[in-house]
Amino acid sequence: MLNLKSLADLLLSINNTTPIYLCGHTNPDQDSVGSCLSLSRALRLLDKKSFVLLKENDKNILSWQNDYQNIVSQVTHSEFVFIALDLNELNRLGAFEKDFLKAKLTINIDHHSGNKTNANFVYSDEKSSSTCEIIYNLLMKIDKNLITFKTSENLYAGIMTDTNCFTRRITKKTFYITQHLINSKIDYQYINKSTLWKRTKEELYSAGKLANEIKQTKHFNYVIVNHNDYPYSTLSLNDLTKKVAEDLRKIENLDVFVMFIIRKDGLITAKVMTNVSNNADVIANLMGGGGHKKESGFTTSENLESIVNKIDDFLSNKN
Repeated sequence: MLNLKSLADLLLSINNTTPIYLCGHTNPDQDSVGSCLSLSRALRLLDKKSFVLLKENDKNILSWQNDYQNIVSQVTHSEFVFIALDLNELNRLGAFEKDFLKAKLTINIDHHSGNKTNANFVYSDEKSSSTCEIIYNLLMKIDKNLITFKTSENLYAGIMTDTNCFTRRITKKTFYITQHLINSKIDYQYINKSTLWKRTKEELYSAGKLANEIKQTKHFNYVIVNHNDYPYSTLSLNDLTKKVAEDLRKIENLDVFVMFIIRKDGLITAKVMTNVSNNADVIANLMGGGGHKKESGFTTSENLESIVNKIDDFLSNKN
């Protein structure tokens, strides 16, 4: 496991002619994309060849900044370095997992618990609020001038959204970093309104509709979303898990709460959230997933009734 200095030294040691591909997780969020873009810009300032891998239909996550420079949808080199960010399992790379496995050197930078990527080099710090916080510390370790205005925007967006506007997984260091980024004159109010706080009519309607459809077992609450049905069919998985689920999470007297999304491909993606307990990651791990202690997730082909029973049995034994 790398420390921050050895990670910095490793990146600096990569030959300037070797292509470096950076990639976040499927169903990308601002932390995943922002950490990739921020590190990629820094690598280019260091005269290295870097590219951010992002599927075409995921580019809308950058609509608030309209920055698509050096973003590509596929690997076009035979020899390259692959840096996976904001994920602790290879399957979260989706279609880009095959490229990770072909790379001559792999690096993983992440803040989730239980790393399973088997990268050649891993830097994992679950005490960091976000992967963007790690990238900030990394760039400051190399050269503070690598944190440009555009990089400050992306780092702020990643930290702010991943902490749900500084309401979880924060430390004094998180606020110090945020102060530095805001002092660079970024329009943080615009970023807030354009990312975490932004809601469409369909998202608000979905939250209101689902609020009346919450089901309860003996030990947890859950809601079922069929991604084939309107209005959910108009929303991305990211919209459902990062926005609608977070709105429902605020309903009083909910502790363990799960959103089950029956996807268009038949799989089930779940967002596991807790407000008091610290076992969301353990619950998700039951189904091969993972994440943080108060928010986590998984994707599975197992049937819904079996999943609900498995979670309820686990919580029954725990209590």
